[in-house]
Amino acid sequence: MYLFFIYYFLSPFFFVVLKIISIFSTKIKVLQSDQKKSLLSLKSKLNTNKKKIIIHAASAGEYEQVKPLIKKIDKNIYFIIVTCMSPTIYNLIKQDNLGNVCCYHPFDFPWAAKTFYKIIDPDIYLTTRHDVWPIHLNLANKFKIKTIIINANLYENSSRLKWYSISFTRYIFNLFDAIIVPTKRIKKVFENHLKINSLNVISDTRFDQILYRKKHFKEIFELNNLSNDNIIFGSISSKDLTLIASFIQNLDLKKITQNLIIVPHEIDLQLINDIEKVFLQTKHFKQVKRFTFLDKNSLPKVIIIDKVGILPELYKYSKFAYIGGGFGAGVHSTIEPLVYNNIVCYGPNIDLLDEAKEMNEIDCGFIVNNGKELYEKYLEYLNKSKSQEIKIKIDEYLNAKKASLNEIIKVINDI
Repeated sequence: MYLFFIYYFLSPFFFVVLKIISIFSTKIKVLQSDQKKSLLSLKSKLNTNKKKIIIHAASAGEYEQVKPLIKKIDKNIYFIIVTCMSPTIYNLIKQDNLGNVCCYHPFDFPWAAKTFYKIIDPDIYLTTRHDVWPIHLNLANKFKIKTIIINANLYENSSRLKWYSISFTRYIFNLFDAIIVPTKRIKKVFENHLKINSLNVISDTRFDQILYRKKHFKEIFELNNLSNDNIIFGSISSKDLTLIASFIQNLDLKKITQNLIIVPHEIDLQLINDIEKVFLQTKHFKQVKRFTFLDKNSLPKVIIIDKVGILPELYKYSKFAYIGGGFGAGVHSTIEPLVYNNIVCYGPNIDLLDEAKEMNEIDCGFIVNNGKELYEKYLEYLNKSKSQEIKIKIDEYLNAKKASLNEIIKVINDI
């Protein structure tokens, strides 16, 4: 707990540092101004007899996680205030209009948190995954505001569990009135390291959102003439390029009938140029084109996606997927390709993603360490009997991931 007091009393220092940074960063300066304006604009909109619930989503990924929950919550009982930290997400939340109102979440300073709670006067404060604001939680506890975290994630090698930080982590998570974790493995981490036993194991809400997007699939006009059995490389970074280069050297262009779809994790011009070079330097792949320049009547062998927001839909056009991030900070979403019955491969760094561990354990997701191993998995995919065996396991895994929303709603109602 002493680390929390250090964090708390250093707030003025952090505030001064932020002010200095804002002199040189227009983005931070505008964000601070917009935080204040958006919160003050709520004053006239909060006159309601309903229970007020704050649902916080810091990033685009976290907003995708809470969207199904926002849609499911009974608007006759709850008045929903959706908060975020990013201008891009703020505009998206306003556009979607799923909650009653939205505003920016303030930085984690005591005076900012007090103003935030005083203006909104919420009954419940809900956040997701890693997004934990210590001072906001501490003050919510003092103001008798119920707090919930869904999709809570804590892995064995997390810096939060090191000797120098575990007491701080234990104190913060014990402030929550309800902690919802997506798997039994994560539950054990909370129990063993933080000595927290009152946990709810409920499937990750990302799964509900992925299924929703699949059900409401939006056709990608430029790919209308593309088959649904292609090879896709999703959420790729520069650290994945060596593996990709090795993999494609093994492919026989004369025999391969599929297209290759490459999706960078970020639309970065240098990364896209590097991806193009990987293919153009081989003997096999000279037909490389970016998505924004496609002619649907003449599709190239290799398509590089330079458009954001369509990756989950792209998995409909593939049956063999490699997901990036496993040679860097951590592998990205492996469930998204799985719901379209892709055989899914990824690099070895899977500590941050429990679903990647689960999939690997039951042989419906595969760790590969280099391009040769990825090619061997591709050959398994071409083997119909082996491929069918894997797809049976995929179906079993997906069926076990039951919908989570009703169970989370029950936790909210009972708190």
